[in-house]
Amino acid sequence: MRQHSSKLHAVHVALVSMLASALVAACGGSDDDDDAPANPGPSAPATPAAPAQSAQIAARTHYFGAENVDQATGAVRSELVVMSWMSNTTYAAAINGKVVLLDAALMRRETTPGRTPTTLDEVVALMPSYIFVGKAAPGYADLAANVAFRTGATVVGTQEHCDALEADARRQQNWSGTAKLLKCTAVVPVNQPIGQTVTATQIADLATCVRAVKHSDQNVATADPRLPAASFDWSQNGDARDATLFPRGTAARDNVTTTGAAGGPALLYHFTIGAERNFTLVWNDRVGSLPENAPVALGLLRSLPKTDVQVGSVDVSNASSNGLRDAAYYIQALQPKIFFPAGHDAAAQRAGAFNTAELMKRALEASIDNVGVPNEPELRINFDPYDYVKPHDMTFDPSAPAWQRAGDRPMPLNCQ
Repeated sequence: MRQHSSKLHAVHVALVSMLASALVAACGGSDDDDDAPANPGPSAPATPAAPAQSAQIAARTHYFGAENVDQATGAVRSELVVMSWMSNTTYAAAINGKVVLLDAALMRRETTPGRTPTTLDEVVALMPSYIFVGKAAPGYADLAANVAFRTGATVVGTQEHCDALEADARRQQNWSGTAKLLKCTAVVPVNQPIGQTVTATQIADLATCVRAVKHSDQNVATADPRLPAASFDWSQNGDARDATLFPRGTAARDNVTTTGAAGGPALLYHFTIGAERNFTLVWNDRVGSLPENAPVALGLLRSLPKTDVQVGSVDVSNASSNGLRDAAYYIQALQPKIFFPAGHDAAAQRAGAFNTAELMKRALEASIDNVGVPNEPELRINFDPYDYVKPHDMTFDPSAPAWQRAGDRPMPLNCQ
């Protein structure tokens, strides 16, 4: 390793580091020095300078709406929870004024905004503080390591997720040294059995208690004999105009991908947001046949505090034999007031976005009736691609009285 003994050089490095930290903090990105990796030394790849503040403000305005973003500073309103669908099961969210990503991937990612109306550089310009990973696999975490490295965001997931994304960062930055390139908080330890426990972590700057449940995302192909026959074809009523309406641009070929294993662990997250613990959000980017594969995990979902909003995957591989039964069981266990399906654009393989989403809703309603869900949730559908990167239907006021209802599951006084 090249040695630097000059004091003048050391002062120069310190000044550059201070300037980079100031830029990272410009719009509230992650600048938590206590959690930062140890100084990797002069040979380690340097964290890039943060995007210009104007780019950060523009990105946040695109994702969260001009009415929610301070046009002078880029700060996002802290009294609201604002979400924006990026494609598949990836969402950007503003919680307590901090930007977070739920997964980090873009379907049909191109060098300029196209059918998916955003780019990797715009995602970086959001300057997220955290990236929550449900599945460290292609289609879910392709951009996670790159965004975390370029912004200083803290990754949250299982230890396996942390290891997979650190490996991605090292591959992308061509780094084989001992220092870690990413900050990662493992809320679930390595090799934890599915459905073993609910792990709770308080994240102070989000004013949020994060509960994580390791669940199964494997689907059973055999039809459930206990329920009425159900079948759904994701490809039905495809729209042949799609290719004309949304012509392909230049695909991104920058090697920003993940090599995480498709068979790796899946996490469901339950967020209790705000000091008053009035509002809760569940996000799960995968869905499995829990009655057959992980009944203990289903029991853990039933033990969670109340759920106000669930954003849950409906991308099942057994729709032809069981309809959307597997997704309905998650709804039955969590009993959300509002349910947003996710992943339906991926499952449909863009065969007919608008038609498929409406038909998916009908199939989900049938499955909810079949499994039996007390107090059925309001189903709100985002349509692909028209509702990409638009917060109009996913902005929530945690202080609203409507989130408190008689019969709600009790909320613990502490994060436990």
